[in-house]
Amino acid sequence: MKKTDLEKLNGLKIRSRMKNTDTPDRFAKASGGANAGAGVNPLVAKLLKKGLDDKGDA
Repeated sequence: MKKTDLEKLNGLKIRSRMKNTDTPDRFAKASGGANAGAGVNPLVAKLLKKGLDDKGDA
């Protein structure tokens, strides 16, 4: 076999291994994403509330 064929087979092996493995929890649905409940920075929460209050008055 030529070197390019060997490299292609090696790449296919790596690709199949990557497809068959599970996604780590830190990237999967276990992390919770935006709804993880990690809490919002108090300053950000204050600014968001103020922005929503300003929109309500207009």
